[in-house]
Amino acid sequence: MVQATERIQTSGALLRLDPTSGTLKQRKFKVSVINGPDSGKTLELSGSTTVGSHPGATFSLTDTTVSRYHVELVARPDGVRVKDLESTNGTYLSNTRVSEVIVEDQAVVLIGKTSLRISMIEEDLGKPAEQGSFGRVIGASPAMRSLFGILERVAPTDSTILLLGETGTGKEVLAEALHQKSKRANKPFVVVDCGAVAPTLIESELFGHVRGAFTGAVGDRNGAFLEADGGTIFLDELGELPLDLQPKLLRVLEGGSVRRVGEDKPRRVDVRVIAATHRDLDKEIEAGRFRQDLYYRLAVVLVSVPPLRDRLDDIPLLTSHFVQTMGRGDFDVGRGLMARFAAYHWPGNVRELRNLIERALAGADVDPLPNETVSARSLQSHDGITDLPFKEAKERLVESFTKEYLVALLDKCGGNISQMAREAGIARNYVHRLVSKYGLKATDQ
Repeated sequence: MVQATERIQTSGALLRLDPTSGTLKQRKFKVSVINGPDSGKTLELSGSTTVGSHPGATFSLTDTTVSRYHVELVARPDGVRVKDLESTNGTYLSNTRVSEVIVEDQAVVLIGKTSLRISMIEEDLGKPAEQGSFGRVIGASPAMRSLFGILERVAPTDSTILLLGETGTGKEVLAEALHQKSKRANKPFVVVDCGAVAPTLIESELFGHVRGAFTGAVGDRNGAFLEADGGTIFLDELGELPLDLQPKLLRVLEGGSVRRVGEDKPRRVDVRVIAATHRDLDKEIEAGRFRQDLYYRLAVVLVSVPPLRDRLDDIPLLTSHFVQTMGRGDFDVGRGLMARFAAYHWPGNVRELRNLIERALAGADVDPLPNETVSARSLQSHDGITDLPFKEAKERLVESFTKEYLVALLDKCGGNISQMAREAGIARNYVHRLVSKYGLKATDQ
C-alpha cells in the first residue's frame, strides 16, 4: 500500500478576512456521491466524518463493496484529509491506492463501487460589523474595530481559534472574552501557559497523570483538558510546546479523548480550544520546531492581533481607560507625554503602556524616550534622515534609540536581564532577544 500525501500549497483558515474586499470568507467542504447506489447523496463536512456501509457511519452508504467504516474525512484549513480506515477494498485517488491524502480543492475518490467527489466552496459572509470593544479590550483604530467584529461573529461557535500577536497585545484577555460570549460561558475557562511549564511536566499539566506515573506523582491529577471539560481551554504561548509533545496534542484535538500519563484508559473530553503565540509559526514550521499538521488543526479561525505601534491612535483611548480604571480620573497625562508616547516603539505593547500609566499615577517619571528629543535638531543629528521616506526614517530612529536605551539599561541593572525587564516593563524573553540582536552582553543569558 502506498501512502500518498499531496504537498500542501495553502495556509488559509476556514474563516478569514479578505484583505481586498474587507469581507469575511468562509471555506466549506462537502462530499457528494457521483456514481454508485447512493448517487446524489451529499453532506457538508464539519470536523471528522466517517464514510461506510454501517448505519453508524456519519455518511452511511448502501454499497456492499464499501467497508463498514471505510474512510475518514476531516475538514481542515488546508483541505480535506482523506484517511483509509484499513478498508477491505481500499481507497483510490487517480487510480492510486492511498492510505492518507490531503484534498485541497477538489478530487474524486473511489471506495468500492462508489465515487465520491470532495469539493471546496467559499462563501462570502459580508463585512463584519465594526465595534469599539470586545469584552475588556477596547480600541478605536480601524484594525481593532474590524478585529472585534470578526471575534463577535466566531465567539458563539465552537470553532478552534489561533491568536497571533506579540507579547502584551492582549491575547489572553481576548480569549477570555471569546469564552464569555460563547455557549460555554458558564463552564470552566482554563489557561495553560506552555512557555511557563517545565518541559518534563507539560504533558502532565495538559493531560493529567495517575499516582506513581513518575517521580513526584504522589496523587492522581486530571490535567487542564479534563478540568476544562464542557468549557474552553486557552493554550497560551503554544509555540513553546516541545516538539515531542505536539503529536499527542494533535491526537487529543482530533480524537476528542485524553489519556492521563500512566493510564491506559482514554477519557472523552468536550473542549473548545483557543491558542495563542507570539512566534511566527510559518518560520517555526520551516525550522522543524512546529508541526504543520498541528498548525492546520488549530488555525480554523486565524486572527492576528496588531501591535500597539501599528495602532498609535488607540493610545489616548487606552491611556484614559487605564487612568479611569485605576481610580484616578482627575490625572492629566499632558500633551507632551502623549507626544512621547506616539513617538515610542512600544516593544511591550498594551501591557507596557498600562505599566507606565500605573507608575505615572505613583509619581514616577515614565517618559518612554529618556534623553531623546523628537525635534528638528535631533533629526539633523542623523545624516540624510530627511532624505528617507517617513516609515524608513522612523525605523532608523527607533533602531538607534533602542540600542542606546538598552546600553543605558544594561549599565543601570548591572547586566541583569530579569531586572532590565522589570525596569522597562516588558517581557524578559523580548529583552533577551534585543540584547542578542545588538550584540550586547548580559550576566544572566
